[in-house]
Amino acid sequence: MAKKDVKLDMGVDESTVETQKNIEAQPAKKNKPAKSNSAKNSKTTGNNGQLNVFQRMAKGFREMISELKKVDWPSMKRTKNNPGVLANTGTVIFVVLFFLVIITAFDSGLLALLRLLVGIE
Repeated sequence: MAKKDVKLDMGVDESTVETQKNIEAQPAKKNKPAKSNSAKNSKTTGNNGQLNVFQRMAKGFREMISELKKVDWPSMKRTKNNPGVLANTGTVIFVVLFFLVIITAFDSGLLALLRLLVGIE
């Protein structure tokens, strides 16, 4: 069976499609391997090129801060005039405190049961 070229109008410009076809038709260029400083890499990485625990934690915090900088935060004026923000914040605080009490009670009960079983006074 012959392959039919079906074009669907999805808001894609035909020049973009042609450019994409040209890019796919070109042979892949071989990239030169990046030069790396092996002494530096051996100090910062552990076995098999893995970062140690503290480096992974630092990387995670850097990525978190980077993502938080990308957030479009509302202005304080806009937040003050919206009563839903305070209501939602109050709801979240109430739910967190509720589950804090529940989990603390459950934990205390299990601790009392463990002390009873082990015989610790």
